[in-house]
Amino acid sequence: MMPLNHPPRGRLFLISGPSGAGKDAVIDGTHRRFTGYPKMVFPLRTITRPEGFGGEIHVAVTPAQFDRLRRRGAFALCWRARGLNYAVPASIDAELAAAATVVVNVAPTVLGEARARYPLASLVWVTASAETCRRRLAERRRESLEEIELGLREAEEICVEDDVELLVNEGPLDAAVDMLVAMIGERVPLPPVIAAAAAVRCYSS
Repeated sequence: MMPLNHPPRGRLFLISGPSGAGKDAVIDGTHRRFTGYPKMVFPLRTITRPEGFGGEIHVAVTPAQFDRLRRRGAFALCWRARGLNYAVPASIDAELAAAATVVVNVAPTVLGEARARYPLASLVWVTASAETCRRRLAERRRESLEEIELGLREAEEICVEDDVELLVNEGPLDAAVDMLVAMIGERVPLPPVIAAAAAVRCYSS
């Protein structure tokens, strides 16, 4: 995919990290903090996984439907992982052009493509210990033990670049959400109510 012809007016946050680090939970918690603010966009991903199988809320499609959408240019980014196809909708380009802040979960395998297409994007790497990731993956019951261990071994081989923001998600979820909200606030103005609430939580801690 080619870079955008014109720099976007908004800000894109690419959230990535190993399986089990809690990316979806952190993004979902952050989304709830920004409820009612249309300029904060958390697009649904399109996945070839039926609804009701746990995990994030997503647009469920069949592999054939996914291929048709991809050929029509419906996706900004797409990749395959664990036997499933994932995609970020092309609508994020219009959101960014309209000066929105877009927060989306992307796989480590697509980061190179994502950063080539969106060179001004901010990248946040959500991580946790292998023990924590292993426990979370076992609790969600979507992968076999062999698949979990394979994913953990692959995560050890990932090299995180120096300009990536690191978010360690080992403790309470609210603490990780606070960190992501703060990272967003360092780059874009936060709504006054959210900025004030974040300041109170930081002071209290």
